[in-house]
Amino acid sequence: MRTLISFEDALACVRDQATTLSSELVPLGEALGRTLSEAVVARANVPPFASSAMDGFAVRSADGQAGTTTLEVIGHIAAGDAGGPAVTPGTCVEIMTGAPFPEGADAVAPIEWVAAREGMSVTFHRFPEAHKHVRPAAEDVSAGQIVFEPGHVITPAVVGMLATLGYDTVPVSCMPRVRVITTGNELIAPGTPLESGQIFDSNGPSLRAQVRAAGGFCPYHEHAKDDPNALADLLSGQDQTDLVIFSGGVSVGDHDHVKEVLKEAGAEMFFWKVRQRPGKPLAFGRLDRTLILGLPGNPVSSAMCFEIYGRFIIERMLGRHATTPRLRARLGRDMNTVSGLHFFARGIAGVSPSGELWVQDTGPQRSNLYGSVVRANCIIHVPESADHVPKGTMVSIQMLPWAPLQILPQNQE
Repeated sequence: MRTLISFEDALACVRDQATTLSSELVPLGEALGRTLSEAVVARANVPPFASSAMDGFAVRSADGQAGTTTLEVIGHIAAGDAGGPAVTPGTCVEIMTGAPFPEGADAVAPIEWVAAREGMSVTFHRFPEAHKHVRPAAEDVSAGQIVFEPGHVITPAVVGMLATLGYDTVPVSCMPRVRVITTGNELIAPGTPLESGQIFDSNGPSLRAQVRAAGGFCPYHEHAKDDPNALADLLSGQDQTDLVIFSGGVSVGDHDHVKEVLKEAGAEMFFWKVRQRPGKPLAFGRLDRTLILGLPGNPVSSAMCFEIYGRFIIERMLGRHATTPRLRARLGRDMNTVSGLHFFARGIAGVSPSGELWVQDTGPQRSNLYGSVVRANCIIHVPESADHVPKGTMVSIQMLPWAPLQILPQNQE
């Protein structure tokens, strides 16, 4: 087992071990938030036929060019009709928005351009140019075109396009089955009266929420006392699990038993301890087919390390494109870090009036201050070679998916 490795090496190890899961077909109505496992190819043109963009009359633009403004109405086409009569010189067809465009016509004169209508003839005070107010076939998508690549997250807009393409079922990656296990004698469930020396278990609910937000399946979180037997009992039921996340118990204290329990179970540990802050005592390994991620117990360390490593694992299992790409931002105030450790600072990123991206830390960065996570909309990455980063330096940031960019006032640029 490697120990005290660099952040880059740890992330590379996670990338190598986390592989894409199998796929399944789900109904379109249940596909929101899932990840496409196959390319989606258009089965037909979208739109499938040329249609009118306006209520009006399908006409020949040449009639207007010849000075003919009164035409004979030879038919009526509504949306849903199979078609209508062909338009010939001196004639037109009344047409509704979305109706199939008739042969012979090349433009639509909107109903607002009608000057008079008597019987089967209509007079226009304006006449359209060729192709005006006509929606051509395949204007949006051509048959055979790849519309979405594998790894695309299904958003409401993607659902709409899939429906437009005629898909009623969708091939998606299976959701990673994740177990979240918190450890510690001091933790009790929220809603239970606190006794001396106890604190509420925040990591269990928050990590489960983070797993679900990342695309994993985690129906509940579990808790174990600082007891090797209790941990071993919980670990024994992981056969159908893709990822087990421990919170706490991975450091060097007398009551940190996770590593020894994993060793007794036959787990292969790839690394323990990473040159980073927060989250130095991070552990990563595999037990049979199940990946194991051991997070520190401090709430901030747990949350930040999940966003950097846990989300990455789940997205790799889904075959998903990264949902939190790195951006570059200008630092809004000086930052002190610890030389030799890659630093994850909770940050607040915003766009200045000139359009530049700025960022500053949320304030005190101690790993027990969960309010810094609440206030943050990004993680500031400071490489281990730096111990002081002055204001104005360009830094790398990773947006937190639940928090939007801020708009900075004029005086903060």
